[in-house]
Amino acid sequence: MRRYSRVEDVQLVNWLKAGDEQAFTEIYNRYWQKLLAIGYFYTGDKHAAEDIVHDVMLSLWDRKNDLDIQSLNAYLGTAVKFSVFKLISRNKKHTEMLGDLDTTTDRGTIEQRLDAKFLNEYLQGTIEKLPEKARLVFRYSREEYLTVTAIADKMDLSPKAVEYHITKALKILREMVKKIKTIIF
Repeated sequence: MRRYSRVEDVQLVNWLKAGDEQAFTEIYNRYWQKLLAIGYFYTGDKHAAEDIVHDVMLSLWDRKNDLDIQSLNAYLGTAVKFSVFKLISRNKKHTEMLGDLDTTTDRGTIEQRLDAKFLNEYLQGTIEKLPEKARLVFRYSREEYLTVTAIADKMDLSPKAVEYHITKALKILREMVKKIKTIIF
């Protein structure tokens, strides 16, 4: 029988990666108070801090097979801080966006519009990070509605090269959407 409370973090992480729920429970019991304190320190909101700790721990369990943790203490502390800063950034963005919206609209519609605006900004940021040719080809294709032939003529590329760059851009954007789905849902 394993003695979880007497084991080093390194061994707990190994057991966690193997799917050991008791190891996860021990990690939770060891760190939840410290993580809650970190979350509360940065947010000043106990409920928000509890939600953040819950989300970090849930993410730890969900991603246990993909993690490369050198120091569990540092990893969890950093995860909480990152989540706090993400929450603060999201709240700031929501506040800024609410200023742009008509507040007489019902709450559900406002949330949908905020989500759409946030997603569009995130999409535009991802497009800006595309390699230059892929970005230009994508913009000509999707924003200016040029045909493959027209883009090829305009950029002095072969139609196959244009198709390659469109495919490359769409692949990157699909990956971004998958990441967003895992964050939101």
